[in-house]
Amino acid sequence: MYDAEHERTYVVPVSYVYREGAVYLHSAPGLKLQLMHQRPANVCFEVDEIADEGEWQSVLGWGRFEEIRDAGERQRVLDLFGERLFRGPLRDRQHLGRIGLLGAGETVYRIVLGEMTGRADASSWVATESD
Repeated sequence: MYDAEHERTYVVPVSYVYREGAVYLHSAPGLKLQLMHQRPANVCFEVDEIADEGEWQSVLGWGRFEEIRDAGERQRVLDLFGERLFRGPLRDRQHLGRIGLLGAGETVYRIVLGEMTGRADASSWVATESD
């Protein structure tokens, strides 16, 4: 994401679930959500899996931000996270929220991916002191 006000790129780690061409996420209020609301059609998402310097894969996707407002759908998405839900931003909110659902106060959303690209390396290259 690009923060035009401060003229800088904004990258944050997130917990996500991938289903049927979309990435599902949840977040407390903040700059990340503000930027996605400002430019919902231009959201970038990256996933990296790194075993070591010689074994990694990376996927980059671009898509459209969509906030999920329906209470039933919000709950179904949060349920997809399973126990991981309690290790992230919701760890201190394990009670029922103000609308009677776990995660009230959080924004639940998806990024509908329109384009993806990726790379991988399994060369087993390992850095040495001379590298």
